[in-house]
Amino acid sequence: MKNIFLICFTLMVVLFTFSACHSEKMETGTTDVTGQLSLASMKMEVDLKVDTVYPQSRAGVDVSNFLLTIKNSQGEQVEQYTYSEMPEIISLPVGTYTVVASSAEAATNGFDVPFYTGSTEQFTIKENELTEVSALTCRLANVMISVEYDEELRKLMGEDVVTTVTIKEKTQDMIKEYSLDIPSSETRKAYLIAPASAGSMDITLKGTIDGESVTEVKRVDNVQAGQYNIIKYVLNSVDDGTNSNGGGNLNIAINIDSSMTSSDETVGVNPGEEPGIDDFPTDGGEEPGDGDGDGGDESGSEQNMPTIEGTSFNKVPFDIDNDRLTISGAAELQVTIGAPNGIANLFVEIISETLDVSEVGLPKSFDLAYPGENSDALSGLGFPVGDKVIGQTEVLFDISNFTILLPTFKGNHDFKIRVVDSKGLEETKTLKLKVEE
Repeated sequence: MKNIFLICFTLMVVLFTFSACHSEKMETGTTDVTGQLSLASMKMEVDLKVDTVYPQSRAGVDVSNFLLTIKNSQGEQVEQYTYSEMPEIISLPVGTYTVVASSAEAATNGFDVPFYTGSTEQFTIKENELTEVSALTCRLANVMISVEYDEELRKLMGEDVVTTVTIKEKTQDMIKEYSLDIPSSETRKAYLIAPASAGSMDITLKGTIDGESVTEVKRVDNVQAGQYNIIKYVLNSVDDGTNSNGGGNLNIAINIDSSMTSSDETVGVNPGEEPGIDDFPTDGGEEPGDGDGDGGDESGSEQNMPTIEGTSFNKVPFDIDNDRLTISGAAELQVTIGAPNGIANLFVEIISETLDVSEVGLPKSFDLAYPGENSDALSGLGFPVGDKVIGQTEVLFDISNFTILLPTFKGNHDFKIRVVDSKGLEETKTLKLKVEE
């Protein structure tokens, strides 16, 4: 689906230049030749042309407080007026200028705060000549967001559910971030500062759903100014074949409809396991292609499925599906995660009979791609985090440092590892460890 989102207004600017009837001596002794700029005949029209998946208001935009800024060839501000208070005639020295129109001084993050801007091509004020400039078109210059939840999902949502949208922009020496929390009760349009060029957008769903705590993150690329992204959460019931009553695990599909990139990004969110259902079987897990694929080239899908393999237990490969490894002291323990399409998320859940991971400063479950406040603790153990995971086609998950903690905690210790690639394909394996009495 490709929709075009264009909000524009046309601003006709007619420039009249007249030679000065006399030379004005400045205090410095130099002579400035000026021309006349007529603003009296300037027309500003607002034409909203919105074509999205839902009908939009055709109401006009109030331009009375729009700023009109005249800049010289160095980009320096020469004059600035609001549209409603601009003078009819102003004098300008001969030279090259542009007229910039904007709805505010700068874009901001917030609700119902669209930022429109545009500028003319450069024009020249010449002595004794009449100069006209082309039409000026202002467009939406930030990123517009709305969030929708289907009714079945809303019935299960707690009041704490919130979507956090973070736009990231890479510059030469830093990464800029623009973020906004959108509560589930919010109905207004959200607007975020757009990157100077195409950037990325992280969508985080967090809160209580069906009594379970949910935190999921999805990244969308090629985000740019003028986009209208509609984030739609839809509840699907996923039957794993073990529930005779037709129920199953909950699955929330997050669909992002972008009006300028025709993207349809989808991510599965599992807000908890049903009692008695083994989502991580030891016989190899789900078969490739059992997901929401389009049923096309089955062999091609299998070839591109993510993989999780036991690479090294004290320098010997192991069968992650069937082996339970005995830990008696510090050991080299490595798992290799592969994803030909690039990794989007790498979820890990630590399940231990005797070790409370919170006592060592770790959460029970986390996403190595987006570790948040846990980044330092996880990287301190040698786990890959952030950019060392996102977009990578192969990641070495090295648990060697963690094995140092285990010998005093007798019993079984499991690592449930779930990798999701950029196309929504995923694989889950459980690394099984034990410390004997």
